[in-house]
Amino acid sequence: MLKNFFKENVGAVIGAYFDGDKIFIVRLTEKFETVEVEADGSEIEQLAEKISFVCRQKGWATSAVGFCLRADDAVTFQTEVGNVPDKEIPALVESWATAQTGKNAPFAFTKLGEELWMETLPRVKLEEFDAAFQKFGLNLRGLSVMPVDSLVKIHPFDRTEFITEVVRDKKAPNLLQARGNVWNWKKISVASAAIFFIAMIIASSKLFIEYRTASANLDAATESINELRDDLALKENLDADIAELNKLNKICAEQNFTPTKFNLLLKVGKISGGDVRLIEIRVDEKLLELEGLANTPDALKAYLSRVKNFVVQNARLENSTERDDGDIAFLIRASL
Repeated sequence: MLKNFFKENVGAVIGAYFDGDKIFIVRLTEKFETVEVEADGSEIEQLAEKISFVCRQKGWATSAVGFCLRADDAVTFQTEVGNVPDKEIPALVESWATAQTGKNAPFAFTKLGEELWMETLPRVKLEEFDAAFQKFGLNLRGLSVMPVDSLVKIHPFDRTEFITEVVRDKKAPNLLQARGNVWNWKKISVASAAIFFIAMIIASSKLFIEYRTASANLDAATESINELRDDLALKENLDADIAELNKLNKICAEQNFTPTKFNLLLKVGKISGGDVRLIEIRVDEKLLELEGLANTPDALKAYLSRVKNFVVQNARLENSTERDDGDIAFLIRASL
């Protein structure tokens, strides 16, 4: 298909893992090729330089590289997700990552049965890794760790296979979102300019050739542009979804949540819907307070019912006031 032409080639992926003494490097094409080398030090630049040296020595392309972090290098958390739909899990993980490491936090996750393994790290640390790899000509496309119960059981080379498969097959999100894009924007820009130029020539040729032939060619060029527009719309839709989560992320980041409180917050946010907007959530060991705005009295009544059914049964409406703009300001309290 046309869109495959505009994607980066990830047919050959380099994966690496540092266990504290040695660097384990894997090249994934149709098969795995492995190399084990002694590390000269533990600084990330030293590790990147060693990986780059091995790749140059072997003649391996470094346009797609993944690095498997040790468990202590990232912030991790394991929790049960129960009946949460898979499509809602990325939003939940993003809220948790923001609370742990700040705004625009990178994150990854793996679902193991009913349990969700989440990982994040400060963006400044991600940029540190990225800059070090770029310095030695390595295009770092993925950073991730393995779930803790898997880390203690597997061989180091299996960890590098894990990250190379994540980078090539996009089996799960990975920590490096900023440069994890599979689109080759240089190709897209050149192709767009070429299509525009061809369309101009075709339009001019109407003076010299039969109209229907020129029109058909122009339609083909327009269809190619539309395919590109559809692909780029995927990114725009994702950005819009992330923007909807900003308010929840802000609430999560400003408070120190234990795992129990965090799971409670996820339930509260999950059931709010588009007709109710939460302004503030206050929670301690004994009390939960939800302050927000509802579009209509019926919307407020329905939201209170959802809180009772899915979060806390003794939830009650303390007060509600209709504002000048027509919204209903409310306060809901519940004993924990």
